[in-house]
Amino acid sequence: MEFGSEEHKNLFCRFFLDSHREFRPEDLPWPELSQATVNKLAELPIWDYAVHTETQVHRKLSAYAEIEPDPLIREALSLQAEEERRHADLLRYFLNHYGIAFSELPHDPLPRDLEQGFRRTGAGECIDSFFAFGFIALSKASPDYPLELIEVMEPIVQEEARHILFIQNWFLYRRGQRPFLLRPLHSFEVLLAFASAACARLRDMSNLGGQALTLQAREHENSSLSARQFIHLCLRENRRRMRGYDRRLARPRLVPRLAGLIGFFL
Repeated sequence: MEFGSEEHKNLFCRFFLDSHREFRPEDLPWPELSQATVNKLAELPIWDYAVHTETQVHRKLSAYAEIEPDPLIREALSLQAEEERRHADLLRYFLNHYGIAFSELPHDPLPRDLEQGFRRTGAGECIDSFFAFGFIALSKASPDYPLELIEVMEPIVQEEARHILFIQNWFLYRRGQRPFLLRPLHSFEVLLAFASAACARLRDMSNLGGQALTLQAREHENSSLSARQFIHLCLRENRRRMRGYDRRLARPRLVPRLAGLIGFFL
């Protein structure tokens, strides 16, 4: 199968549409939590940012879907936008259900170039999901939070795996649609999107407390993993979560390869 072909487009769009799972946040089996656990969750300084980020992704994807001329890709983009909206709604429901205070941050302006905005958003999703896979595995092994709570979040994490699989194949489809001599330019644009997304996350970490946030998260998870061990955990979880999908679909490779390279030198 040639990336950028009609066959490729039909494969990655139909995979995404057909694997959608319907559920409502209020229907999930939210467990009873001790006040100590709720307090630990409330101390994490991430909730305003998390709700804001999911809401912004929904807005960007919805806007981009509206201008996408291909009806099948537009349908898949619209579905991903709705899933991102559901992620934001789930976070709000979770926080309200357990009485954890958070603030709704004002919307950021939409990017002028909506396709470039989706490239950067997709790159950010690939970065976030890779590390989220490791954090979820770490949380399941931690005594700090009930396993039942982590399992409630499991469908969302696997949904992110679907998202980055779709995004990776969308990158390759767009590159394959370019004239042959312009394909290296598209690859460069994608690399710039990843660099921009990585810088944005470093800025966000700094605004949220930087090293203090990382140390706090490690303390909350009671983790004795080294950075190298955590990277290996993320790599293993990334492979596991991608294993069940059609082998013809391209897997995200840039973030795992860079992380693996960093892990090699640690």
